[in-house]
Amino acid sequence: MISSRQLECFRTVARELHFTRAAGVLRVAQPALSQQIRKLERQLGLELFERDNHRVALTPAGAALLEHAERVLADLAAVEEEMAGWSEGTRGRIRLGVARGLAARLARLLVEFSAANPGVEAELREESNEAMVADLYAGRLDVATLAALPWPDDGRLATHPLGQEPLVLITSATGPLARRRRVPVTALDGLALVLYSKGSAVREIIVSALAAAGAAPAVRFETREYGTARALASAGLAAAILPRSVAEEAGPPVHVVRLDPEPAWAPSLAWSAMRRPGPALAAFISFAASRQELALG
Repeated sequence: MISSRQLECFRTVARELHFTRAAGVLRVAQPALSQQIRKLERQLGLELFERDNHRVALTPAGAALLEHAERVLADLAAVEEEMAGWSEGTRGRIRLGVARGLAARLARLLVEFSAANPGVEAELREESNEAMVADLYAGRLDVATLAALPWPDDGRLATHPLGQEPLVLITSATGPLARRRRVPVTALDGLALVLYSKGSAVREIIVSALAAAGAAPAVRFETREYGTARALASAGLAAAILPRSVAEEAGPPVHVVRLDPEPAWAPSLAWSAMRRPGPALAAFISFAASRQELALG
């Protein structure tokens, strides 16, 4: 039977892809760690790593085992957290992913939640939608605000909708659309535009809206950050499309233009439906679902 210690050793080597570094993370001797991995490979009758003098790489079997190891170890951590919660009150740690358009709202919510639950620590990561979905599936995140839910829905995530909000176009005060309040999406054909990096759900909404209208803007810049898109738009280098609430936040001056038809994003709070939330996570989900700080519209 595979032990949790073997899985932990395997996961650490798989993450580091270096036995000496992994041994340092685990605070064990490198020969002892190598022996643990060889023992696991003998038990399974498989090679989990490709090794030579220059590199360590996962085999296909090792990559498959890593997905299971992440989930199993996350489940064990959740069990420990739940038992600690029962014995000591609501305590623990929440690994929280945030959609970029909700970062400011979530920060305000965390201030209130932390004041009401001082025994719970929150770790915040701002990632692409694609990366957050993968981390929720693998147990690397406990909960996240997703800009869009994965399709097709395979039942692995539990969700709470956070409303809907239009995406708007922003330009400089002297740009070609600076005097307009609303324009058809077709007017963006040929316009210099900032687009977000692959993995962004808002990027996919924008691309779909442009394709439906038959508009082909000139994508001059690509970025992961709304702040960068706003700075480029303010400087007159390109227009950008982003959530209305983000456009209304303080920052470099921009002119806001509504689009017709109006694309929108509908973010959700999401967590694993495959594991029962521990006390700390359950407290956060309940708190977030009952407050208006994250709600759009």
